[in-house]
Amino acid sequence: MTDDFEKIVYSDEVIAFTALAGQYCNMIDHVAAYSQKDFINQQHRLLSLLYVKTLSLPNVEPIDPEMVEKTVTQEEWDEVHNAVALKLAGFDSYSEVYDPLAGDDAMSSLSEGFADIFQDLKDYLSLMQMGSPEMMNDAIWECARNFREYWGQRLVNIVRVLHHLIYSEAALKTDDAMMFEKDDDRPSWERSSGQSELDNE
Repeated sequence: MTDDFEKIVYSDEVIAFTALAGQYCNMIDHVAAYSQKDFINQQHRLLSLLYVKTLSLPNVEPIDPEMVEKTVTQEEWDEVHNAVALKLAGFDSYSEVYDPLAGDDAMSSLSEGFADIFQDLKDYLSLMQMGSPEMMNDAIWECARNFREYWGQRLVNIVRVLHHLIYSEAALKTDDAMMFEKDDDRPSWERSSGQSELDNE
């Protein structure tokens, strides 16, 4: 039985999704390192890839869904939300579409969406790092379910706004990135080949 789970949790689809989830969380953790323009451009590409990779996750059934733990605290969510809101100052608020067929929309913020996606992906990554194939199976199930029910809609709404900001040539800041004193202080995925899929798109 364990061998069956290992074939799923170590499949190419899961590995590709997990790598992108790690890149997303790393970038959000280091949002101050990017200019507003770079952050928007890179997140536009990263989130678009992430949506496709989530659709490729295997369809699994949970083993023990009650054991799926949440690791991101409210304090961490608040920190992410505030940091992204600061980075996107001037462009954070937007009209969010909940049901395009019903014309149902309301004002929301990009930073809330980024923080919500971060929360689910960081929880997923924490479970995957525990190493148990059964736990990893349930992490995939939980993440895919949350994508269908909640953060997938957040993601496509964010991409819609980022697309508009990029191609409407909005006046995005290019000089607000925090400078690092040494290369080791930069996010690890910027200093490695981990960004290769983004660079190749």
